[in-house]
Amino acid sequence: MRVPVHSLIVLAAFGAGAAQAGTVIVTPADMVKTPTMNAWQMTNYRDVSTGHASTTLAEINGQNARNGKGSVEMSLTSGSGKADFVYNWGFVDGRTLGSLNGLRFDWYRAGGGSAPAHLAPALRLVYDMDGSAATAADRGYLVWEQAYNGATASDAWVSSDIMGGNFWQRQQSPGHTVEHYGTTLAEWIAGPRPGDADQLSASSAILGIEFGIGSGWNGSFRGYVDMLSVGFAGQGSTTFNFETAPPAGVPEPGSLALLGLGMLGLVAGRRRRG
Repeated sequence: MRVPVHSLIVLAAFGAGAAQAGTVIVTPADMVKTPTMNAWQMTNYRDVSTGHASTTLAEINGQNARNGKGSVEMSLTSGSGKADFVYNWGFVDGRTLGSLNGLRFDWYRAGGGSAPAHLAPALRLVYDMDGSAATAADRGYLVWEQAYNGATASDAWVSSDIMGGNFWQRQQSPGHTVEHYGTTLAEWIAGPRPGDADQLSASSAILGIEFGIGSGWNGSFRGYVDMLSVGFAGQGSTTFNFETAPPAGVPEPGSLALLGLGMLGLVAGRRRRG
């Protein structure tokens, strides 16, 4: 598991055998450019630099800090723009739709944009219907959008606990949107669910999380995301706090390695004395 160095101290409190849990600080230096398990990546980037009409921004910066000195800013200038932040962990025991017990994030829609007023950053769960890595044609997304869960606020941070919210489904293979927008996670597990959808269950694997903007959003938009939390029964909850830099006083990688070696030596010494 790749974990930012400045998060290791937080995670150590949960024990070496525990799932990643606690608060993880994510900085621009932690972002990766190619798909990597247990690391954040910006992807699906549609901008003038990639042949689209929109000037699109998706980055961690300090323009509208939420909890500390940073957040993820996401903006576009036309309907051709798009950008996503993606974090995948793949097939991990116990990370299923039925064991998911926490899902929330903070989002902000800036006023003044010309995109329709109901739009705001969306959050997606990546699923595998049968929970088996051997079959890849049964994967897709459960998508949460504020538009199907109440009015969209502007110029204010909103903390959304979306465990009980409405999600719609996007199948990956073939690419197909199931045109039903009022189905909760509990209904995706046990029904009633749309007949033309992937028939998910409590054992459907959750492979990762994403958030993003765009894909046919006509007009200009600017928003922010921070403090994304996801949790599974028996594994605790992880909150991703997007910051411009690590907290002050966090050891450099070399110092942290020496600290770890020192702790191992201390444990070994105690065992010998015991």
